[in-house]
Amino acid sequence: MAESKRTIKNASLIGEYENIFKCPFCSNQMHLVDLKSLICTNRHCFDLAKQGYVNLFTHAIKTKYDKQMFNSRRVICNIGFFDPLIEKISQLILNEIKANGDSVKILDAGCGEGFHLSRIKEKISQSTAIDLLAVGCDISKEGIIIAAKAHPNNIWCVADLNKCPFKDNQFNFILNILSTANYTEFQRMLADDGIIIKVVPDSSYLQELRQIFYEKTDKASYTNNQTVELFKNNLSFVDMQRVQYSVPIDNTTIEHLIHMTPLSWGTTESQWQRALEMNLKEITIDLTILVGKKKGLLQNLL
Repeated sequence: MAESKRTIKNASLIGEYENIFKCPFCSNQMHLVDLKSLICTNRHCFDLAKQGYVNLFTHAIKTKYDKQMFNSRRVICNIGFFDPLIEKISQLILNEIKANGDSVKILDAGCGEGFHLSRIKEKISQSTAIDLLAVGCDISKEGIIIAAKAHPNNIWCVADLNKCPFKDNQFNFILNILSTANYTEFQRMLADDGIIIKVVPDSSYLQELRQIFYEKTDKASYTNNQTVELFKNNLSFVDMQRVQYSVPIDNTTIEHLIHMTPLSWGTTESQWQRALEMNLKEITIDLTILVGKKKGLLQNLL
């Protein structure tokens, strides 16, 4: 019964905002039919899942982002692991929201299990009465299923960031948090006065794990210089802020953290065991927030 109500709520929200979608096959307008399917004018049909999300991928795909990883991410997020980052992003958005605006649409591109987007929406809603639509898309169906179940007041889509199923100029803010980016698509979907907020690891991010997993390799140290330059080259650069703090951790938490992070991909059983036996008391969080606008927009405003 609860799942049925959630499905109807999610479907109704998709129907209310069906005008933001375009068909990933032919780019035509889409409409929600009978609270069950998004169908374009060329009859390409995408059924809503029972959890309330819609899969707009045009072909099957396998990823390393599995159910266990996203469940571990939920555990990590729920202990406040990313709270300072979420606070900072929420304030950045609040500073940009026009007091007399009618509504704000936020897209989280690469949203995973939806925690960041739902918490950011919650924090913003506590400070403004403006209508706020939160849309999350990710390549991983497992992540989107968890998001749709846990946060039914948002729109969740399985989608390809290289061919996003949204019309041009739809979003006031696009978030890209610890995920790959497609700046061409982001700028296409961004409103002319919109903002892109990207979060990338900095040199000390999870350094305790990096030292174990990549000891005596060229990955033992990390720099985000190349990622930052790519952002600056593709967008009109606005700002860059560094967020650094430590989070208390125990043996149970560290196991979820290892499952959560791609740093552990390809590591050996002995490396995992070493990490578990270190009895870490805290872990380092070191992130950079990049803020940009559409390419050329800042120059045009001068």
